[in-house]
Amino acid sequence: MISAKIRQKIAELWCEDMTRGGKAIHLLLEQQPVKPPSIRFVQDEVSKLNQRATELEPRTELKLWQHEWYEDPEKVPVLLALHYMRAEVEGHNFAGMYVEEARWALKISKFFDVSSPVHVYLLFKFAANYANLELLSILSDSTLDTHELDTALLEFSGVMFEGNSHTTGHRLLKDFLTDLKRVRPEYLEDSNAEEPGIRFSEEHPKSDGHTNNLETQIDQWKQLEWELARAERERFIAEGRFQASENTNWERSADKTYFENQENDIRSRAAGLYETPEGKVAYELFARSISVKIRLQFP
Repeated sequence: MISAKIRQKIAELWCEDMTRGGKAIHLLLEQQPVKPPSIRFVQDEVSKLNQRATELEPRTELKLWQHEWYEDPEKVPVLLALHYMRAEVEGHNFAGMYVEEARWALKISKFFDVSSPVHVYLLFKFAANYANLELLSILSDSTLDTHELDTALLEFSGVMFEGNSHTTGHRLLKDFLTDLKRVRPEYLEDSNAEEPGIRFSEEHPKSDGHTNNLETQIDQWKQLEWELARAERERFIAEGRFQASENTNWERSADKTYFENQENDIRSRAAGLYETPEGKVAYELFARSISVKIRLQFP
């Protein structure tokens, strides 16, 4: 009998990258502190998830000023702050934001100060995680369990429960801040970052400029790999919906051309980064850190 925990883990690994097959997910399960089921079982679970994905509406990217939310004066500051913060942190290649993530951000925005870049970054991290949990619950036909994120959110806002050490919430907050410190360490060096609930531990020493630059380059490779995975996932869903609608000429469709252009643009940017000495070194470190085959292949 396969436990619900194993099924949930399979769904989580697949949801991180919907183009993963059963073998790749089985390999990742072998690295987890659990006893993995057979490859056949994992493949069957992945097949079910793929089928459910084709039945869902594709996630929609939030377009600036093109949604009815911008008619609400209370929501505009939140959405603009999220949009421009991501552009600032991730550079011109930033991935944008899905409507589902924006909905969650608006739900929990009162916990955050959108005038602080640290708060805005944390708001997005929380919203993205809530949205992923929601999608996972739909695809795996399970109950939406937000306990871990709720606990972290309450800890961030300063709510303390008697007898509760908040180890789960602390871990999530630390992970979110570690991500921010890696890409924009200056945000955590000013006094505005020294606020209750988000003080960064002094046990993390400052890196020198070379290390920071290398880590930034590695993050760029991670971002490009994620963008390519997302484009492939959305193409997979679009092709499934296209075939289900009895349109058979996918090869000549405008949708196929659109996704090919997206993927070509990502690969072109990756090739440009690889041509730089720093980018090549960062790529080699990035490639060694990935446990499964990556999409951006270079000699």
